Amino acid sequence: MISVLYLVDNLGPGGSQRYVAELARHAASFGVLPHVCSAKEGGVFHEELLREKTPLFFAPFRKLYGPDGFRALTTLAGYVRSHRIDVLHTFQTNANILGTMAARITGRRVITTRRDMGDFGMRGSPRLAAFETHVINRLSDRIVANSRAAMEAAQRNEGIPPEKLGCIYNGIDCGRFRPEADKRPWRRALNVPETSSCVFGIVAGHRPVKSVDTAIRAFSRVRARHPDSLLLLVGGGPERANLEALVRNLGLESSALFLGAREDVENLLPAFDVFLNSSRSESFSNAILEAMASGLPVVATRVGGNPESVSEGVTGFLVPADDPDSMGKVMESLASDPLLRERMGQAGRERVHALFSKERSFLELEKLYLSVLRR
Repeated sequence: MISVLYLVDNLGPGGSQRYVAELARHAASFGVLPHVCSAKEGGVFHEELLREKTPLFFAPFRKLYGPDGFRALTTLAGYVRSHRIDVLHTFQTNANILGTMAARITGRRVITTRRDMGDFGMRGSPRLAAFETHVINRLSDRIVANSRAAMEAAQRNEGIPPEKLGCIYNGIDCGRFRPEADKRPWRRALNVPETSSCVFGIVAGHRPVKSVDTAIRAFSRVRARHPDSLLLLVGGGPERANLEALVRNLGLESSALFLGAREDVENLLPAFDVFLNSSRSESFSNAILEAMASGLPVVATRVGGNPESVSEGVTGFLVPADDPDSMGKVMESLASDPLLRERMGQAGRERVHALFSKERSFLELEKLYLSVLRR
């Protein structure tokens, strides 16, 4: 088996962390002995990895550039040597930096990931971010994006050689998600009205890049023509108070309901009729795939990798970012047509099973690990 160390900045809620937990859980099925390293202890996936008995260790630091960062690097390099790690596979910026350096110190192969479009989340000054990106790109054996859009953006903006860059889509556990014809018990469990004509839902952090306010404004347009429709907002973050104020200002207190941050999304999606994604930037959304696997039509912004998951007019609709009128218009068409919702939802489920299953993703990862070890 190939011994792979997965590195993340933390084990709290997040798409990268969930993906690493999935990789660790199913690693044996694609010929991998997994180890996981995080810079921080705690978090929902910390407990999950412990339950799965995944080898887990921590390389903590307060500041990456300084004595703490050096200690974290030496700790990481020591673990790589003592546990005979073959490949380091890193996620997120700090992990990418530490992982590439540790790989060079120990003579191991390293794969870094690109899971954003390079236009949000820049750390520190642009000059520092550019330097870090240059170092990561130079030291990586392979760089893997989770969408063609992210891969092409990295190649276009950073001049990465095509042979060093690849794309492996996120894979999800399709068996964890299922369509539900009778939505009433799922709505009852959430304490929301069972007989609403159309329930829209969004699962996203309350951060500016997710533009949840666009979804709320779009829903206000739908609500005017479909007064018994609902909007369920799942997530948390620094924008929560502003979003609650917007709901009050639009008079939507009884129809736009905040459910908070949740990890059991498989118990929430069956209560929805339509899934929304209003992001300003998105490399490739796990939440969209999970909604499609649950048989939901998707209304998403035409940004990043969203057009690679959502087939326009077949599994849902794509609209411009920051355009609540355009989003509201297609939401109205779905609210008015249950048969269209059903048809698009079924097409979406078939698309996820065919293209975005965890089995397909893991098979491509196994090929990648073998290819870097042959170099």
